[in-house]
Amino acid sequence: MTIRTRQVLGYLGVIPFIFLSFYPLFLDFPEGYVFNLLLSFYGGVILSFLGGMTWGWEGEDENNLSLIVGILVSLAGFLIIALSNMFLYYSLCLSLLTFILFYLFELRVSEKMKHVKYRNLRANLTILVTISYLVCLATYTW
Repeated sequence: MTIRTRQVLGYLGVIPFIFLSFYPLFLDFPEGYVFNLLLSFYGGVILSFLGGMTWGWEGEDENNLSLIVGILVSLAGFLIIALSNMFLYYSLCLSLLTFILFYLFELRVSEKMKHVKYRNLRANLTILVTISYLVCLATYTW
């Protein structure tokens, strides 16, 4: 897959984060809550996807850490989805933390991060997702 394809798909994938976090600013509580819930669900799905990516990383034969972290990130995604309806605020916090930690882990372990364009893409996407979650958490209505 070319870097251009990764960029297009990555930025298309971040659109729901932005929409689901900023659109509720213009809605009352019940509707805003639904968008926050959808943000939590979407984040959990994307984290599960990111965790699964580690299975294709180069150098996994020498080090199983990326596979273990990948499974933990996927399980965190599942936990976020499973707990969202009862503990939405905490699920959103866990999502934010997991996205940041996964990026930092990928920065240290993934061979792809040696390529400047890919590293910049992942940094930009992580920043946009982080901003989305911070907006959502800052405006969260109990």
